[in-house]
Amino acid sequence: MLNPGKCLFLSMTRSDFDVAIVGAGPAGSTAALAMVNSGLRVALLDQSTFPRDKTCGDAVAAYAPKVLATISESFRQEFENNLQRQSVNICRVFAPSGRSLDFKFHESGNIIKRLELDNFLCNLAIRQSHVTPLFSTRVNSVLYQPEQVRWELSTSMGLITSRLIIGCDGANSVVTKQVSDGRLIPAHHSAAVRAYFTDVTGVNSESFELHFISELPLGYFWIFPERDGSFNVGLGALTDFISKERINLRDLLGQVITHHKTISPRFHAARQISEVKGFGLPLGSRKVPISGNGWMLCGDAAHLIDPLTGEGIGQAMASGRFAGWKAVACFRENNFTAAFMKSYDQQVYDKFWVSSRKSYFLQKYVVPRFGFFNQVFEIAHRFPVVRSWIQRAII
Repeated sequence: MLNPGKCLFLSMTRSDFDVAIVGAGPAGSTAALAMVNSGLRVALLDQSTFPRDKTCGDAVAAYAPKVLATISESFRQEFENNLQRQSVNICRVFAPSGRSLDFKFHESGNIIKRLELDNFLCNLAIRQSHVTPLFSTRVNSVLYQPEQVRWELSTSMGLITSRLIIGCDGANSVVTKQVSDGRLIPAHHSAAVRAYFTDVTGVNSESFELHFISELPLGYFWIFPERDGSFNVGLGALTDFISKERINLRDLLGQVITHHKTISPRFHAARQISEVKGFGLPLGSRKVPISGNGWMLCGDAAHLIDPLTGEGIGQAMASGRFAGWKAVACFRENNFTAAFMKSYDQQVYDKFWVSSRKSYFLQKYVVPRFGFFNQVFEIAHRFPVVRSWIQRAII
């Protein structure tokens, strides 16, 4: 649970900080952690209180705990020791024909419910003396005052000012809309739905499943095993395809579970234990400005989600770390200009751009070609060298 002794609620009409981080999810909390021992006064704002859920597939990249380790080894140890997580090292991919291939990761990733992951990272951040948590605080607008090199944040609890602002407030980021050309373009955006189930059969607890199905040419259906024995089940696709074909994702999820020839038998005894919830995914398949005079964007607010897998938690944490480090450098050099900030963009895109473009190509031009997709999987079953080539291409 969140530490109530550290959770502050603004009762004043104005409060001044060095850095204001909008959004206390994985990106924002990691950004706050990255400024540890810097002496900076950091406000960590979120419109919610914690613990709170976040609709997601719950898959966390293998490198995510390493991000924490680059800040402090003790942070990684807490991640590994205190989080309920399902370790997975195999991605089982199903072609439209139903033929599957197992791809083994070099390092195990994790399936972690966002209710637990986000609360853990948030607690870790607000335990640091330089962080002031301002929760149940909605940011209505942000305004830059260039003469004073200062941001003014109009919030539900009053006016907050800071020298630097870091937008980590998700797919519908208030900060992104006001500082950047962060428009959601359907060709570079996906939509998805998910629900939790019990008693899904045929799932290896050390693997997660991606099903590429004919009903959803530019997306996939997934089954991710959770540590508590439940399963995160959902599907998603490119938004422009969903709009063009007028697909109702909630209805399609039910149809696949009920009628799909290879998937539905595995749900005969399954029980749905949560409502179906939807979420948007701004994809990292195009470059957008993610920094400028006195501002940076991280995670979903920076449109960094992998276009093929939909994974975004690792990107959020890595970009949050880079932003936190850059913030420290800004104050050290007393330089908040767009030119100085540009190295943040470079760091982020050096890490993710190549893999994002590869994923976008596979999703857009390979996955929808079912005949080719099925044929490749059939060949890979007969020739291990082809399987190895596919693994190198996608992992």
